[in-house]
Amino acid sequence: MSVVCEIWFAFSWILDQLPKLHPINRSTDLSALRDQFDPSPTSPSDLPSVDVFVSTADPDKEPPLVTANTILSILAADYPVDKLSCYLSDDGGSLLTFEAMAEAAAFAALWVPFCRKHDIEPRNPESYFGLRRDPTKNKRRQDFVRDRRRVKREYDEFKVRVNGLPDAIRRRSDAFNAREEMKQMRRMKEAAAAGDQDVMIEVVKVKKATWMADGTHWPGTWALTAPEHGKGDHASILQVMLKPAMAEAIYGRESEQQLGIDFTEVDVRLPMLVYVSREKRPGYDHNKKAGAMNALVRASAVMSNGPFILNLDCDHYIYNAVAIREAMCFLVDHGGEDICFIQFPQRFEGIDPNDRYANNNTVFFDGNMRALDGLQVSRKKTY
Repeated sequence: MSVVCEIWFAFSWILDQLPKLHPINRSTDLSALRDQFDPSPTSPSDLPSVDVFVSTADPDKEPPLVTANTILSILAADYPVDKLSCYLSDDGGSLLTFEAMAEAAAFAALWVPFCRKHDIEPRNPESYFGLRRDPTKNKRRQDFVRDRRRVKREYDEFKVRVNGLPDAIRRRSDAFNAREEMKQMRRMKEAAAAGDQDVMIEVVKVKKATWMADGTHWPGTWALTAPEHGKGDHASILQVMLKPAMAEAIYGRESEQQLGIDFTEVDVRLPMLVYVSREKRPGYDHNKKAGAMNALVRASAVMSNGPFILNLDCDHYIYNAVAIREAMCFLVDHGGEDICFIQFPQRFEGIDPNDRYANNNTVFFDGNMRALDGLQVSRKKTY
């Protein structure tokens, strides 16, 4: 039996080595893509629309600040603004995630034009400001240092606001709940004073609801679970955080300078951002992430209906601003009609130099993928 196993291992090793004899390196030509789909900088782009899906489920396990950074990297991607839409699926139905996305949408009005003006890479604020390299390298604009300092200060304040949201929501909800208790107690006292003998003054108990800033109940999950307000039992929520962008570029005005940063030569439009939390009810299987994807597909089909979908997890982000354009070089190529689904593994940051757990996936990316690509090319030539 051991001999048979050794023979099989040897045979499988040979099968694994043969494709590596013909590795293929592919590179994208963004200039060719631009000539084909963006011949004139003043005319609308002919690139296909892309809907980017981001999924999160629990703000306790997946911090909203991480999700917000992912959203900001998507909104700042180098792609036609009117052809890019971002949808966030919040399977937890959390008000914390909702308000964090509202803060991210507000900060994007400063972060995205700043990235476009100074060609910032990467466009995840946390990763960019945490880089251990000279930020002024290859920067030629005289106002870069001043702009960066101001954006960094605003980002620090943005982080403080997001990190303070749990306490802010709790204090707000406690205040509104106390007000509701006082209202109900007042009504009971007024009824008793009017001579209603059936009314008894007793301790008033009001549902401990989670309240929005506008003074209404949050339709999703409450901090203290209640009927129709739990993680597996809540209504659907759909909120457009950033409306769809116009086809024509909109440049900043001198009278609208944000924090003294000049955006007069920068397109200040933002891609559409939509918050989605699907309905959940007891007794119905929500199918976890597959169900969330289904809800996003249905929502995006009505709102933007992009022919291409990019699905990211909440802790992934777009490291290369032109990554979507580079993907289009393959998807709209002559052989692109044969491609319908691409699953790509992740790479990690902050890996130790020895990479003892193989988190860089070097063999997979630089070996197997190039080899299998070469095998497919050889197969096409053979047939």
